[in-house]
Amino acid sequence: MQTYIQSGNVILESSENANSIENKIQKAILAQFGFEVLVMAKTRPDLERMFANCPFSEDKKKASYFLMLHQTPKDDLVKTASEIVYQADEYQIIDDCLYLFCDKGMGKSKFNVNYFERTLKTFATARNYNTMLKLLSLSQ
Repeated sequence: MQTYIQSGNVILESSENANSIENKIQKAILAQFGFEVLVMAKTRPDLERMFANCPFSEDKKKASYFLMLHQTPKDDLVKTASEIVYQADEYQIIDDCLYLFCDKGMGKSKFNVNYFERTLKTFATARNYNTMLKLLSLSQ
Protein backbone atom coordinates (compact mmCIF):
# COMPACT_ATOMS: atom_id res chain seq x y z
CA MET A 1 0.00 0.00 0.00
CA GLN A 2 1.22 3.49 -0.83
CA THR A 3 -0.27 6.93 -0.29
CA TYR A 4 0.14 10.01 -2.44
CA ILE A 5 0.40 13.41 -0.74
CA GLN A 6 -2.35 14.41 1.69
CA SER A 7 -5.10 13.97 -0.85
CA GLY A 8 -6.76 10.82 0.39
CA ASN A 9 -5.27 8.81 -2.48
CA VAL A 10 -4.12 5.33 -1.58
CA ILE A 11 -2.63 2.93 -4.11
CA LEU A 12 -3.03 -0.74 -3.24
CA GLU A 13 -3.02 -4.09 -4.93
CA SER A 14 -5.92 -6.43 -4.30
CA SER A 15 -7.82 -9.27 -5.90
CA GLU A 16 -11.05 -7.97 -4.34
CA ASN A 17 -13.59 -5.88 -6.20
CA ALA A 18 -13.98 -2.14 -5.65
CA ASN A 19 -17.14 -2.46 -3.51
CA SER A 20 -15.45 -4.85 -1.13
CA ILE A 21 -12.42 -2.58 -0.80
CA GLU A 22 -14.63 0.46 -0.18
CA ASN A 23 -16.57 -1.36 2.56
CA LYS A 24 -13.44 -2.63 4.31
CA ILE A 25 -11.78 0.79 4.31
CA GLN A 26 -14.97 2.50 5.56
CA LYS A 27 -15.25 -0.01 8.42
CA ALA A 28 -11.56 0.36 9.30
CA ILE A 29 -11.81 4.15 9.45
CA LEU A 30 -14.95 3.94 11.58
CA ALA A 31 -13.31 1.46 13.95
CA GLN A 32 -10.05 3.42 14.22
CA PHE A 33 -11.31 7.01 14.25
CA GLY A 34 -14.98 6.75 15.20
CA PHE A 35 -16.53 8.48 12.19
CA GLU A 36 -17.89 7.48 8.81
CA VAL A 37 -16.41 8.67 5.54
CA LEU A 38 -17.33 7.99 1.95
CA VAL A 39 -14.73 5.86 0.19
CA MET A 40 -14.26 5.47 -3.54
CA ALA A 41 -12.12 2.74 -5.09
CA LYS A 42 -11.08 2.95 -8.73
CA THR A 43 -8.94 0.45 -10.59
CA ARG A 44 -5.97 1.31 -12.75
CA PRO A 45 -8.05 0.54 -15.90
CA ASP A 46 -10.70 2.97 -14.56
CA LEU A 47 -8.07 5.70 -14.19
CA GLU A 48 -6.60 4.97 -17.62
CA ARG A 49 -10.06 5.14 -19.22
CA MET A 50 -10.94 8.38 -17.45
CA PHE A 51 -7.67 9.98 -18.46
CA ALA A 52 -7.88 8.81 -22.08
CA ASN A 53 -11.53 9.83 -22.51
CA CYS A 54 -10.99 13.48 -21.63
CA PRO A 55 -12.87 15.34 -24.38
CA PHE A 56 -10.78 18.52 -24.25
CA SER A 57 -7.79 19.55 -26.35
CA GLU A 58 -4.41 18.69 -24.85
CA ASP A 59 -3.91 22.26 -23.59
CA LYS A 60 -7.29 22.31 -21.86
CA LYS A 61 -6.81 18.76 -20.60
CA LYS A 62 -3.65 19.83 -18.75
CA ALA A 63 -5.66 22.55 -16.97
CA SER A 64 -8.72 20.36 -16.32
CA TYR A 65 -10.11 18.59 -13.31
CA PHE A 66 -11.29 15.01 -13.38
CA LEU A 67 -14.27 14.57 -11.08
CA MET A 68 -14.42 10.87 -10.45
CA LEU A 69 -17.99 9.87 -9.72
CA HIS A 70 -18.73 6.96 -7.43
CA GLN A 71 -21.21 5.64 -9.95
CA THR A 72 -22.35 6.48 -13.45
CA PRO A 73 -25.28 8.88 -13.13
CA LYS A 74 -28.62 8.26 -14.80
CA ASP A 75 -29.19 9.98 -18.14
CA ASP A 76 -31.96 12.23 -16.81
CA LEU A 77 -29.65 13.51 -14.05
CA VAL A 78 -26.87 14.19 -16.58
CA LYS A 79 -29.39 16.14 -18.66
CA THR A 80 -30.44 18.19 -15.61
CA ALA A 81 -26.81 18.91 -14.67
CA SER A 82 -26.04 19.95 -18.25
CA GLU A 83 -28.75 22.62 -18.27
CA ILE A 84 -26.62 25.02 -16.22
CA VAL A 85 -23.78 26.64 -18.14
CA TYR A 86 -21.32 29.34 -17.10
CA GLN A 87 -19.33 31.24 -19.69
CA ALA A 88 -15.84 30.54 -18.30
CA ASP A 89 -16.44 26.85 -17.57
CA GLU A 90 -16.81 23.78 -19.75
CA TYR A 91 -17.67 20.32 -18.61
CA GLN A 92 -18.71 17.00 -19.99
CA ILE A 93 -19.89 13.88 -18.22
CA ILE A 94 -18.70 10.60 -19.69
CA ASP A 95 -19.67 7.48 -17.77
CA ASP A 96 -18.38 7.87 -14.18
CA CYS A 97 -16.16 10.89 -14.81
CA LEU A 98 -16.96 14.56 -15.14
CA TYR A 99 -14.33 16.56 -17.00
CA LEU A 100 -14.22 20.18 -15.89
CA PHE A 101 -12.23 22.96 -17.50
CA CYS A 102 -12.37 26.33 -15.74
CA ASP A 103 -10.89 29.09 -17.86
CA LYS A 104 -10.27 31.26 -14.77
CA GLY A 105 -9.28 28.38 -12.49
CA MET A 106 -11.29 26.09 -10.24
CA GLY A 107 -11.21 28.59 -7.36
CA LYS A 108 -13.09 31.16 -9.45
CA SER A 109 -15.50 28.72 -11.03
CA LYS A 110 -19.18 28.97 -10.21
CA PHE A 111 -19.27 25.16 -10.22
CA ASN A 112 -18.10 23.02 -7.34
CA VAL A 113 -18.09 19.36 -6.48
CA ASN A 114 -21.13 19.77 -4.21
CA TYR A 115 -23.28 21.03 -7.10
CA PHE A 116 -22.47 17.98 -9.19
CA GLU A 117 -22.87 15.55 -6.29
CA ARG A 118 -26.33 16.95 -5.49
CA THR A 119 -27.46 17.07 -9.09
CA LEU A 120 -26.06 13.70 -10.17
CA LYS A 121 -27.00 11.97 -6.88
CA THR A 122 -23.60 10.39 -6.34
CA PHE A 123 -20.48 11.45 -4.52
CA ALA A 124 -17.38 12.62 -6.32
CA THR A 125 -13.78 13.53 -5.81
CA ALA A 126 -11.79 15.92 -7.99
CA ARG A 127 -8.22 15.44 -9.12
CA ASN A 128 -6.20 17.70 -11.39
CA TYR A 129 -4.20 16.60 -14.42
CA ASN A 130 -0.90 16.25 -12.54
CA THR A 131 -2.44 14.16 -9.78
CA MET A 132 -4.03 11.88 -12.36
CA LEU A 133 -0.65 11.41 -14.01
CA LYS A 134 0.94 10.61 -10.66
CA LEU A 135 -1.78 8.12 -9.72
CA LEU A 136 -1.35 6.37 -13.05
CA SER A 137 2.41 6.24 -12.56
CA LEU A 138 2.19 4.93 -8.99
CA SER A 139 -0.36 2.27 -9.92
CA GLN A 140 1.87 0.59 -12.51
